[in-house]
Amino acid sequence: MWNTSGAKYKHMLYNVSRARRKSWDKLKKAIEWYILVLKKETLLGETKWVINTKKCAEARLKKMWITKNMVIETLERKGLKDLLSKIN
Repeated sequence: MWNTSGAKYKHMLYNVSRARRKSWDKLKKAIEWYILVLKKETLLGETKWVINTKKCAEARLKKMWITKNMVIETLERKGLKDLLSKIN
C-alpha cells in the first residue's frame, strides 16, 4: 500500500522552514490601510461598510500601539491634511 500518513513527499529534500513569509512592514501597512479607509469615507460618506472597516482599522492600530500622532505625521508627510478632521 501507499503512504497514507498525509506526507505526500519527503520533507527532508525540501526547504526546512516551510512557514509563510513574514511581512516586516506591518506598522506601515496598518497606517496605510487606515488612511485608505479615511479616503473612502470622504468619497462615499458614512456607509455601513466604512463604519465597520474603520472600527477594524482602529482596532489594528490600537493592537500595534500606533498612536494618533503617528497617523497625523504620516498624513502630513503625504500631503493629506484634509483628512485630519476625520481622525477620532
